[in-house]
Amino acid sequence: MAPPVTFRPRGGAILAAIAIAICAIGLAYVAVTEGVVSLVTWAWPIVAVAWGAWLLYIRPSVRVTDGFVEVRNIVRTYRVPWGDVEDIDSRYALTIQTVDGRRIRAWAAPAPGARQAMTTRREEVTRTPGEGDTRRPSDARGTSSGDAAEVVRRAFETYQREGGTVLPGGTVTTWDIPVIVVTILLVAGAILTLVLPHG
Repeated sequence: MAPPVTFRPRGGAILAAIAIAICAIGLAYVAVTEGVVSLVTWAWPIVAVAWGAWLLYIRPSVRVTDGFVEVRNIVRTYRVPWGDVEDIDSRYALTIQTVDGRRIRAWAAPAPGARQAMTTRREEVTRTPGEGDTRRPSDARGTSSGDAAEVVRRAFETYQREGGTVLPGGTVTTWDIPVIVVTILLVAGAILTLVLPHG
């Protein structure tokens, strides 16, 4: 049994870490210069920015195991057993198509922008899984969609070749309620902080 592989784009995580660090410095600055009362007041928008950076760039992931591929987006998680996978595409983002026609796009693996796509050379995608006519710049190694698609396609090919564990119940979609609640509270607190007068 192969160990699970989790994919997160490195560039987004670096940007999020920088944003979170700046927010932490901001909180410390407010605490030192303005005191605890101001910290409690202004913590809402600052923490909301840090939370947003984590939510958009660190939380999303694609996890590949012997039995399934799990796509974690901002507030929803999809667990797709290999037996439910019909096709794997990367045109706009890593997309898992299920046998019942659902298309699940991975926030963690977007396709490259137009500039990167136009500068991608054909040889950069020749060694990626898939047939030559169907491969495109979004399949290239070094792109978020291409790197994730390669991992998912190789695992799916292994499943098709050797068989594997099929989890009962088919594809499962989970709304991440705690994340939704925290997001709503932080956004509401940030808006109130910015709108209400402070004396």
